[in-house]
Amino acid sequence: MIITRKHLSRRTFLKGAGVTLALPFLDAMHPALSAERLTAASPVRRLLIVLYPHGVVEDTWNPIGEGADYKMSESLMPLERHREKFIVFRGLTSSPDRTKTDFHDRAISSFLTGCELTPGKVQVGTSVDQIAAKELGKQTQFASLELATQPVGQHGSPCYLNATTNLPMERNPRLVFERLFGDSDKLDPAAQAVRTGDDASILDVVTERIAALNRQLGAPDRRKLDQYLDSIRDIERRISIASNRPAVDLPNMSRPAGIPDSWPEHVKLLFDLQTLALQADLTRVITFQTAAEGSTMTFPHLDLSMTFHEISHHNFEKYKLDALSKINKNHSELFAYFLDKLDGTPEAGGSLLDHSVILYDPI
Repeated sequence: MIITRKHLSRRTFLKGAGVTLALPFLDAMHPALSAERLTAASPVRRLLIVLYPHGVVEDTWNPIGEGADYKMSESLMPLERHREKFIVFRGLTSSPDRTKTDFHDRAISSFLTGCELTPGKVQVGTSVDQIAAKELGKQTQFASLELATQPVGQHGSPCYLNATTNLPMERNPRLVFERLFGDSDKLDPAAQAVRTGDDASILDVVTERIAALNRQLGAPDRRKLDQYLDSIRDIERRISIASNRPAVDLPNMSRPAGIPDSWPEHVKLLFDLQTLALQADLTRVITFQTAAEGSTMTFPHLDLSMTFHEISHHNFEKYKLDALSKINKNHSELFAYFLDKLDGTPEAGGSLLDHSVILYDPI
């Protein structure tokens, strides 16, 4: 490896025609160091939280046995290939008072705060993600991201900036994409038109600058940049397909443009965007809620016609327990997809997964 005094700024961006494209963390962005210090560079620290509501069926969720030789449960089996990189905890609770019933609003408000919900008003405490964001967010464009697949509704989100400020969660992949890769202060109409595909993609606009940058990079950085740009191109394509599909009127709701019809595809698309945000080091703290508290969504891809909320109130009826087990396993399959993405994205000293602390929790 040849290392010179010349290096790219950590805050190098590609710009053109009103579009700003963040870059992943490249080896060339390291200050000129010895090869030994380059490989031992302190990794970036990240906190990622993935949660979904309505609980689990303990018989099919909890692993069998304890210690390193435990047997993976049916619902966690999709995570088997990553078992060396995670720990399963049991018997923990965020509920401040176990004598009280965990209604939806109480469960969601205490999940990341550990504070009791004050009756009649929103007052809990700062959530752990925002405590982390105050420190980790000093180095990034966005202190944190809060994402969901459904509106959080009357129960709110689990994220609290302070005791009384509940943070919203964005569920539209297009808006997330534009926030990450568009102008951070405003949405420029011309740039937005480019992003919707009316004129060209973001990558088409900055293609000459990408080519110029590639000439400055070594082979490992070129491969890393190519992988990153391929991911952006794929997400652009998928968002364009979802956005250009005509809105369909449904009873009591309309399907917003930019959100895929398929819930699993919606989850995967938001996971892909999270991976890009981490790869570009735009944020180091993300909270993702895969469904709302009291969710009435159904799971046709699992051949389940009952709503998520109805299934969760199973009263130990076998057919509902079987349905909830299916949903639990499907969540693990989708989470395994995310872990695959993170583990397959290299950075100095390992992968995105190696340098992230992730809390995966049903509440």
